Amino acid sequence: MSRSVFLTWARCRNQTNPFTITAIKPRWTPSFNSVRMSQNVIRSFSVSSVQNKDQDKVKILFFGSDSFSVPHLEALIQEKSKPGSIIERIDVVSPKERTKKSKRDAEDSPLTLLAKAHNLNTYPSPDRKGGFDAWTFPEDSQVDAWDFGVVVSFGWFLPDDVITRFKKAGINVHPSLLPKYRGSAPLQRAILNEDQTTGVTVQLLDPNEFDAGKILAQAEVALPENSTYRSLEALLAKKGGELVVDVINNYDQRRRDAKTQDPTKVTKANKISREACKVQWATWTAARTERLHRANGFRYPITATWTVQDSGKVLNISLFDLFRVDSTNPTITSTTQLKNAGYAADGKTPSQTSAPGTIFYHGPTESLHVTCSDGSLLGVKAVQFEGKKRLSAKDFHNGYHVHSGSSRFE
Repeated sequence: MSRSVFLTWARCRNQTNPFTITAIKPRWTPSFNSVRMSQNVIRSFSVSSVQNKDQDKVKILFFGSDSFSVPHLEALIQEKSKPGSIIERIDVVSPKERTKKSKRDAEDSPLTLLAKAHNLNTYPSPDRKGGFDAWTFPEDSQVDAWDFGVVVSFGWFLPDDVITRFKKAGINVHPSLLPKYRGSAPLQRAILNEDQTTGVTVQLLDPNEFDAGKILAQAEVALPENSTYRSLEALLAKKGGELVVDVINNYDQRRRDAKTQDPTKVTKANKISREACKVQWATWTAARTERLHRANGFRYPITATWTVQDSGKVLNISLFDLFRVDSTNPTITSTTQLKNAGYAADGKTPSQTSAPGTIFYHGPTESLHVTCSDGSLLGVKAVQFEGKKRLSAKDFHNGYHVHSGSSRFE
């Protein structure tokens, strides 16, 4: 080949080679507008299957337990089905779910059902009593060893003697931008703390501590306004599935670029207890209470106490379907104005002097408006006493002789 012909060929090749990723400026589709990938992640999802043709096939042992795990397994199954995928097989470790009828009975979890639907081998997770000491590592005559252990919301700390069984690595998907929000409740804390952004991290499993491994990849996600735990979980699970597939496909590069977490930036995300969901009317604002409801209401409802007028008996009461009333308490000086504003005219008006916890019934929205520490109003659409059926705010107002402006939650 002459020198001039060679140079012409080289220029054309550099201009048209679709796999020269570093020469291509990434373009984002509208669906990715809220996501910014860290420098650890090369945006090459669409060409991963073609790139991987000459790579060694890998076997994955997936550890999961709940609804956050499911989209990650789905993403790996989908990737496995693509032509040229490096994923040879996936096996799953997951727990049995307790049935509502009997604590002794158990049924397949959604993760196990997904695995069985795709003919994946499933193995039971450690028993709560015996833990890993009584657990037998899965054995399969067709597998000498799994290349990856992929752990997503598993609920157990994998010991070193389990992690070292994987040829390449044990990796974990955590729904925060580590080292921020290490722990079991990163979604709840992001909502409660009014974070503007959150994200997903894929890390190496650390043999000594939860969520302390080297960071292989991260994706930053804008936190949508009024997110609930479930809506944020779904958003981050989808992004986590994409990210873990990328790490599997590009593991050697991700491992070389892995970053150690900065210990000075570590923050904890501990679980929110049932007791922590009891409203402190004197110090909590309506906004703070409503955020706690969105963050942790899927697990524990917001609670208060109610004193029965006739008997003086104090009852625990759960509050449901909470919302922030748009404005602070209006200034109303007459019964006519009270009715026009939609409030029951059987007591005082909402005002900045109303004691925190004071209840007002609002007819147009069929809700209770409860005063909070700063004079803001918390809307409540339904309530429930222990051992009783749930009541609408209207039925509670009528049936329990709630007097607007004088009845109070404690």
